Amino acid sequence: MASVVRLLSALGFVAVLGVSLPAQAEGMKFPGTFSANAGLVTEYRFRGLDQSSQKPALQGGIDWSIDTGMGGTSVYLGTWGSNVDFGDGDKASAEIDYYGGVSGSVEDIGWDVGFIYYSYPGASDDVNYDLWEVYLGLSYDVMDGLSVGANYAYSPDFFGASGDGHWITGSVSYAVPVDFLAGISLDASVGKQFIEKNSTFGQPDYVTWSIGASLGLTDNVSMGVQYIDTNISGSSLADEVVIGSLTASF
Repeated sequence: MASVVRLLSALGFVAVLGVSLPAQAEGMKFPGTFSANAGLVTEYRFRGLDQSSQKPALQGGIDWSIDTGMGGTSVYLGTWGSNVDFGDGDKASAEIDYYGGVSGSVEDIGWDVGFIYYSYPGASDDVNYDLWEVYLGLSYDVMDGLSVGANYAYSPDFFGASGDGHWITGSVSYAVPVDFLAGISLDASVGKQFIEKNSTFGQPDYVTWSIGASLGLTDNVSMGVQYIDTNISGSSLADEVVIGSLTASF
């Protein structure tokens, strides 16, 4: 309960910050742009694996970006959080991520390179949950409303001190051309997680896939549904699941 209260307070802060910071930044001539997001999901999955013991999760983040003035290239920093529950008396109750990078585009090709640090406040030191990754993302606008993407991430010391971790994923998204509320979008992805020390991590190298849809209720609020599964058998962490979400951006 304490972790939920802390997250509710944090999400309230994010919402206030998301509304007030742009105005303050404009008044103070603060460089760059601030944005924020908050959401509720019926279950938190990370790369196909359950992070909330099949329970709902409150999530939210805040981002800052600035245009460098060099061909549409931007620099960004951000943080994002969610409650987590790994069961079996595990003391970790939250995940807080910190990230930054550089992104841009050349005609119809977008690119993004950066780093992310995953932290788990409250977790015992001996479980070695905290980790960092570097990542590279590419996207291509195939046609109006349709885009494809590919991402690669590398960690030298993956979750639980399981050694080198490599993540490769591909995705496709489509904005359906309908005049209904704030629009409908469809997406699908498939990815593979490679882990050096599978026995330490507790899972083999695996493949995960998802397909989803979202409906924009307003320009800032959307609801969605997503089906997620993996090729791991005999693990409740990786069972197929349908997840609902409600998100807002500021």
